[in-house]
Amino acid sequence: MTEERRRPAETVDRVMFRDTCRRFAEREIAPIWEEADRESQFSRAFFVAAANAGLIGIAAPAEVGGAGLGVHEEAICIEECARINPGLPNALIIQGVAGGILHDFGTAEQKELARASIEGDKILAIAVTEPDAGNDVQNVKTAARRDGDDWKLDGIKSFITLAGEADVLVLLAQTDPARGRDGMSFFAVDRRSPGVEVSRIPTYANRPAPTYRVHLNNVRVPEARRVPAGFRQIMMGFNRERILVSARWSGHMQHAQDWALDYARTRHQFGRPIGANQSIAFKLAQNQTDIEAARLLTYQAADRWDSGCPIADLIQQVSCAKLFVTQAVVRVTQSALHIGGGWGLTEELPVMRMALDALVAPVTVGSFEIQLRAIAKQLGLPCD
Repeated sequence: MTEERRRPAETVDRVMFRDTCRRFAEREIAPIWEEADRESQFSRAFFVAAANAGLIGIAAPAEVGGAGLGVHEEAICIEECARINPGLPNALIIQGVAGGILHDFGTAEQKELARASIEGDKILAIAVTEPDAGNDVQNVKTAARRDGDDWKLDGIKSFITLAGEADVLVLLAQTDPARGRDGMSFFAVDRRSPGVEVSRIPTYANRPAPTYRVHLNNVRVPEARRVPAGFRQIMMGFNRERILVSARWSGHMQHAQDWALDYARTRHQFGRPIGANQSIAFKLAQNQTDIEAARLLTYQAADRWDSGCPIADLIQQVSCAKLFVTQAVVRVTQSALHIGGGWGLTEELPVMRMALDALVAPVTVGSFEIQLRAIAKQLGLPCD
């Protein structure tokens, strides 16, 4: 793909912006995340608070109520929120990707749906994945058939985060099977439309942002809700999402490291803190190296995105960031769990939850094998 993209229209003092995001996370996420995790329930109050703070639509254009900043600033926000909990800020990533499809490619009416998300009035969910179409997006089977002035949708979507809480599903469907991946379109589907059935998929991780299966049974959608975007646009959006996901897990790594450092300094064995043992100290040193590398890779990819260069010129950097960060977060959280010892396995300490949440990282928004394949192809290697 060679599409040129919109560059940030505004700038901001990033040190002050990070501090603002950190204070927001401490005020709005810290008091509620444990209950949200325990109940596997998304907090709409958090969503509204994020909108009121201007943290939804950070990179969206001013014409739809966005801040007009860059993906770099989006990544700062996600990282700071994920330092408290990685589940709730996932909702902000989803609004950015789903809203981006609407405000970058949609009609005037569809742009208003993006505005409603930015203002906290509507929650969006992005519905692409299917039982047989995860990484293989071009194999999407959900069918959209024209019926007069409407379309009728039939199919199944799976692992759709926030589908049960969403007001609008930004959903990819096949409109012209003969054209393959070029015969796909997005539809802005009212989640409460007749024929839309949503069921929870219980998960061990990421529970404050629940995951669902969506059944579409003869769902009627007006032509006005068909978005002039499809396969190529979502693949572009996935690269942006991978940057934000990298920021999410970078923040989660820092959370685990902060906890492990504090525990290593205060937990005593044999008359001294366990952090005084070289075996523990070296684990923490290696963790810090992973965190610094993850942050640098993430922001390098974000800056490349914000440069407005063609997608083909940033795929390698994005995939390197996503590959490294989502493997490193498993290492860092497992290390923190080990430092917690037997107590780490109990519910009295939060570190087991950190380790469980991290297991999601390598398999979402393109598995680590997909990232390796993308990098290899950018190196000119025939890996198909």
